[in-house]
Amino acid sequence: MVDPNDLVCVTRYCPNCGTEIFCRTEHGKHRVFYLSEDMTDPTHACPECEFNLISIPFELLLDDPELARERKMLSHQIRTGSQLVRAVFQRRPDLFGSKVATKKAIDAVGAVLFDMLSTGHDVRWSGLGSFKIQERKARRGRDPRTGRELRIPAKKAVRFRPARALEEKLNS
Repeated sequence: MVDPNDLVCVTRYCPNCGTEIFCRTEHGKHRVFYLSEDMTDPTHACPECEFNLISIPFELLLDDPELARERKMLSHQIRTGSQLVRAVFQRRPDLFGSKVATKKAIDAVGAVLFDMLSTGHDVRWSGLGSFKIQERKARRGRDPRTGRELRIPAKKAVRFRPARALEEKLNS
């Protein structure tokens, strides 16, 4: 039988979106996550973003409500490069050290993607998807304002195909 004194329930926050969760640890090893403090509804995933909480080390669960609040705000509002830099930095400050270093890393990734795609090479990004160059043939079309027939020239375009995990997440 488990001694109730060995059970510790602490408030933590999802490292993905910042949602408040409750974690009970038995004897410092077995973890059970709950959606409420009364510990009646156990879960293994964040209710907001369905992030798998069991698969990550306990240290990655956020214990700072301010950081969690910022992460929750950012998880739905990344529209500019500076917001992306801030989100990446907040996700892994131990890895980048500063926002300047984070911006340099993001710029480097963008430059490599640009170079590879502009020279005709496809790019596969595990867990995210693949970027492929697609050639479109010349075709006929219509001007929507006048209804006059037009010739649309051939061109190359970048096509993104999401990875299976991303596609499943989007459609769940």
